[in-house]
Amino acid sequence: MADLSALLEKEASTEIETILSEARKRASEIVANAKAEAKALEASRARAVKGMGEATLVRAKSAAQLEASSLRLNAQHDGVQGVFDNARAKLDQLASDPIGYVPVFTKLLSEAVAGAGSQAPLAVVVAPQDRAVAEDAVKSSGLNVPVETADDVKGGVRIRTANRSVIENTLYGRLDALRNELASEVSTALFGAKAG
Repeated sequence: MADLSALLEKEASTEIETILSEARKRASEIVANAKAEAKALEASRARAVKGMGEATLVRAKSAAQLEASSLRLNAQHDGVQGVFDNARAKLDQLASDPIGYVPVFTKLLSEAVAGAGSQAPLAVVVAPQDRAVAEDAVKSSGLNVPVETADDVKGGVRIRTANRSVIENTLYGRLDALRNELASEVSTALFGAKAG
């Protein structure tokens, strides 16, 4: 009986050892799989974080480029506007120069009359401060029409014709008419070829 008990104990011990060995093996596999999953998850999250970081960097660069472009465009606009403001100031100076303005006004009147073509002028309309200059220019050009004043005519002349057409020829009107065309050239002159 002692042998049977020893034999049963030996078999039980062997079976326990086999079960423990399988349990250790299975535990090692579970741990290895868990480590592999953890490593894969960690790598996946690292890629996601890196991707988000790169996307954030790209967005920040884009925002900075947009801001820089906006600042550059504002500076260009302000520079071009400054040139046109300066041109207007020069026109103001010319219009207030009693000697320099007379030949310019005479030329503006002559061009307006030519623009009327076969339509006879009924009246010449000018700024109140240009009345004397206009009366002399009208007289010397041989026109026999009244000179009227209006506050909305500045730096030139407006002619009304018999068929109610209006021909306006002013320095400021010319500057405004050419503004879009000249703005590109002014911008290029101020900021170079890449400005437009």
